[in-house]
This record gives sequence, structure tokens and C-alpha cells, in this order.
Amino acid sequence: MNNNQPLASGRHLFGFFLILAGIATASWLMARHPFSHRFLIYLALIAMELLRLWYVIAGAHAHGNGLMNIVGRGWSTWRDGARDCLLAIGTIVVVAVTARALVFLLGSWSPDTAFMLPTNFGESTGWIVLSITGGICEEVAYRGYLQRQLRAFTGSLPVAVFLQAVAFGAVHLYQGWKPVIVIVGIGLVLGSVRAWRRSIIPGTIAHSILDILGGLLGG
Repeated sequence: MNNNQPLASGRHLFGFFLILAGIATASWLMARHPFSHRFLIYLALIAMELLRLWYVIAGAHAHGNGLMNIVGRGWSTWRDGARDCLLAIGTIVVVAVTARALVFLLGSWSPDTAFMLPTNFGESTGWIVLSITGGICEEVAYRGYLQRQLRAFTGSLPVAVFLQAVAFGAVHLYQGWKPVIVIVGIGLVLGSVRAWRRSIIPGTIAHSILDILGGLLGG
């Protein structure tokens, strides 16, 4: 598997950025005018994640690439799985430290995500489903697809890691500029892990767990 080759065409990459702009706009509107029931918010967010996932997989398939070309290195033995699980734990620690450091540097703020955080057992179950869906779909989209595409078109892995993190943060503009910087930092960590391991699996595990805990513990 040649990581220097694009997964899809340049036109497909342009369409991907248009989808990101649409998701960012929809998220901003949802934050300003949230649905009355959180399950509707979760369903809308899951639908947007699945749409982006379908677009990425369809574009890669049209270019002769399968899902594992996006995912990267898989598991051949149980040791591979154990290694990725341990790496996911380490990634969670690095993400937590990075986020805390950035919050300390930027100063505190009032979170703008209360409209979507779960408030009871049923909503918590829905949040877990959303978090797992988001963790998988976002890692496929940003670290699996976008980082690979940007590396192919820019010829630079560091540039690709940085730009995908910026795109990852920009979609969360509805939260405010300080959270966006923190999310960019998180994207840099996840992108670096993907580049080192040549797989999105550790980052996907870490991302899903962090999202679950973030919602259940109040953001």
C-alpha cells in the first residue's frame, strides 16, 4: 500500500471540503436553534457522519481503493490488536494532556455544547451510539481519507497532518474559537498517531472513548 498515492481524485477532495462546509453550517444552526429532543439532534448528527463516510468510501472505491486502503494497517494477530489498544490508551492520555495545556493557555470559557449533552439514561445510550459512530466516521474522514489525500497532493506528511487538524477544528466553529484551537490540537495528536502507526484504528478507539466520556461526564 503506497501512502503517497491519493485515495480519490482532486475533484472528489474539493467535494469533501464542500461537505465539511455544509456540516459546519448545519452544526452552527443546530447549536443556535437546537431541536427540542436530544434524540433528534443525535439522529441528525449521525446522518451527517454517515453521509460523509459514504462519500469518502464511494470516492475511494471509484479510484480503485477499498476500505482498508483508508483504514491502513489492520490486525494480523492478537498482538496487533493488543498493541493498538495500548496505543489507544496512550493516545487518550496525550490528548487529555494536550487539551488541558491548551485550556490553561487560552483561559476558560463557557461551553456551547450543553444543548446536545445527555441528561438521563436514555439520552446517555443515544450519546454512546453517536460517539462510536462519530469516532469511526471522523477518523475515516479526517485521518484516513483527508490526511492521505493532502499528503498525496502536497507531498508533505507534516503539512497533511497540520491541515487535516485545521479542517477537523474548523467544522466545530459553532463551539467558539477557543474550543476550535483545542480541537485542532487534538487533531494533531490523532493525525500524528495515524502517521506513526499507519493506521486509524488506535485513534478511532481513543476518539470514541473520549467522546463517550466527554458527554457522560458533562463535556
